Amino acid sequence: MRRSDTRQASILLLFSVVLLISGCFENKPLSNELSGDGSRKLKIYYPYVEDFHVKYGRLFNSRYPNIEIEVIQSTDAGEVEFESASALEKLNRMLEREKPDVLLLNQDEYNELSSLGKLYHLEPIMKQEQFDAEGYAPGVIDMLRERGNGSLFGLATTLNARFLYYNVDMFKDKQMDLPVNSMQWKEVIELAARFHNGRTDENATYGFIDNEASDVMWSVSTTMGLQLFDAEGKNVLLQSDGWKQAFQLTVDAIQQKSVSVRPSGQSGDPGSRYIMAMNKFLNGDIPMIMSDSSFASRIGESSKMNWGMVSAPIDPARVDESTLTYATQIFAIAAKSDNKQDAWAFVSFMNGVEMAKIISRTGGSDLPARKEYLPRSLERDEETLYMLKPSKHRVNEQWKKNIPESFYQAYTPMLNEALHAVASGEKTLEQAIAELEQQAQVELDIIRKR
Repeated sequence: MRRSDTRQASILLLFSVVLLISGCFENKPLSNELSGDGSRKLKIYYPYVEDFHVKYGRLFNSRYPNIEIEVIQSTDAGEVEFESASALEKLNRMLEREKPDVLLLNQDEYNELSSLGKLYHLEPIMKQEQFDAEGYAPGVIDMLRERGNGSLFGLATTLNARFLYYNVDMFKDKQMDLPVNSMQWKEVIELAARFHNGRTDENATYGFIDNEASDVMWSVSTTMGLQLFDAEGKNVLLQSDGWKQAFQLTVDAIQQKSVSVRPSGQSGDPGSRYIMAMNKFLNGDIPMIMSDSSFASRIGESSKMNWGMVSAPIDPARVDESTLTYATQIFAIAAKSDNKQDAWAFVSFMNGVEMAKIISRTGGSDLPARKEYLPRSLERDEETLYMLKPSKHRVNEQWKKNIPESFYQAYTPMLNEALHAVASGEKTLEQAIAELEQQAQVELDIIRKR
């Protein structure tokens, strides 16, 4: 069967499922506060129009055929002043121009718009409508309230989380204990180091494969919740105990041959590097890999491997949450919407148990935010999937502090050079960090002036 035929068959299957379950919905009166303007037209902000209709639009219209949906995107693309605007400015401009009723947001967008009073408070109508919020994964509602300054302005349909997958037989061959949930990066790095076979050629064995040293550093520092800049995003701050610890762990991973990374000065496509790591794991050539929940089904399709999975490494300061677990789709109602009645119908539909069942069957990289239904490939690991809550406090610095993308393009090669310099003994840890902070500050100042 051709790929396009398979996709069409999947869409028809989802459509049929919704038609079947739509009869289970019960119509309830909404409060006067949510009365619409009678237009029965719903404007929804969603980045990809066709993707929306394939995934959700047709499903929603099968239940609410009288509501017309218009999917909108930012209309400023291509304008010179728009290209130089910050992400928040672009989003606000879209709100003013297009006046959507419903918005699909990521965590950072939700955080900002709720703080600016641009989203509608959902809890009164949820209470009135007896909306079931008990089935959400631990920490999801708490995270949304925390980022809404104590109030709930949106509901999440999906989560993305990272997990540590491992080859059981490779550990048994080494007579090593298997990985466990809630390990710290230091433990994972030491565990991975025990697999190196002492070779330096292409047949050398590593515990992990990553793209560049900076990618290892990103994983460690993100887990630890480290911030690269001050509150205003004007100063680079690397000389702290946290950053020194993250540097040392990354250097240890390179020196101890825990992880294979590209040599200093060599860059390449991280996607192709990950595919290589994935294939080596499936072929039994490396014992561990970090990936999202969809990788479990890939193992089942491609390999007879005896495998297991545990949670991603944790920050010892916050043992029950992870910055690598986050909501990918948050549906919210615009505070200025003139059609809150239909908007709530859509948001509640998208966050109902029936939609969670459908999401669990699509085989994507995200998990349902509701944990009643799991992908079949992950049913055996239910305890691991939702054990780490989404971080309530971690905020994307690039978004929050308006850091230009060009800074990271300049900073990454400098970071790689600094890490390899320490790993090879050319510089001390303190010297490399001090020099990197100074170089990064100069680059940030130049970019800011532009």
